Amino acid sequence: MTLNKPSAFVLVGPTASGKSAVAQRIAERTGTSIVSADSMNIYRGMDIGTAKPSLAERALVKTWGIDLADPTEPFSVGDWLRAVRPAFQSSQTPIVAGGTGLYVKCLLQGLDDLPTADEALRERTEKMPLAELQAEAQTSAPEAYEALADKENPRRLIRLLEGKKTSDSWQSEMPVVIGLHVERDELHRRIAARIEKMYAGGLLDEARGLAGLKLSPTAQHAIGYAEAFAVLRGEMTESQAREKTIIRTRQLSKRQMTWFRHQLNVKWIETAAFADLGQLADKVYNACRESGPVPLAGVR
Repeated sequence: MTLNKPSAFVLVGPTASGKSAVAQRIAERTGTSIVSADSMNIYRGMDIGTAKPSLAERALVKTWGIDLADPTEPFSVGDWLRAVRPAFQSSQTPIVAGGTGLYVKCLLQGLDDLPTADEALRERTEKMPLAELQAEAQTSAPEAYEALADKENPRRLIRLLEGKKTSDSWQSEMPVVIGLHVERDELHRRIAARIEKMYAGGLLDEARGLAGLKLSPTAQHAIGYAEAFAVLRGEMTESQAREKTIIRTRQLSKRQMTWFRHQLNVKWIETAAFADLGQLADKVYNACRESGPVPLAGVR
């Protein structure tokens, strides 16, 4: 790999699918580094609620994209791209692992190369009644339409149709990345277990330390932290906060899967087919080698 042609192995999937554990196992075996493509891992002091790799894991594997900003600071995808660029200047091909689709997409395509909205489509859809917008969105992108939280919002329907059109024109040209697919019931079980672990691990204490800060809107409303702050203010019981966090995390995982299917070219691996982490990591590693390193336009 040369400096002007950075590349990486890319692993995506919804929250709680096991991406970080698989990447950690592969990186330990191969001696490479990990790039976290998770927009919440960038915040210092927000560790438990973001399920960051432990200090012990980071001692074994160099991990980029973590603890880049204070939660009081604004942070953009461009900031992230600049921060992780050095990871791709090594002779070892790193593993990009994460669930923030925009980070991955910009890493693959670059900020300036993302497709723009079709102006003719925009002009046409802006004149359509809500019922027609809904019908066209449901026909053109049924999965994305079903995942849409507010089907009465014309702007969101228009953006969905624009995203469908641009993905049709360029998705086939996107490089293949590897994705982890977890069956719905199993994913929900993992999400619930993760939330329980966060509270048992001291999420409320961590939130208490953040509560007096003037947090950025992203940090303030982050899944898990928003509910923990509500508990500290006496607006929710801990049980209610746990349940709401589980619901919001499930909703996030559904949005992530819809996004990956429509915006990236993913080769999915069914996690249920593997008895343990080691076997799954072997499968992912072999799939990455078969597909080859992915060229990265976003860090040239």
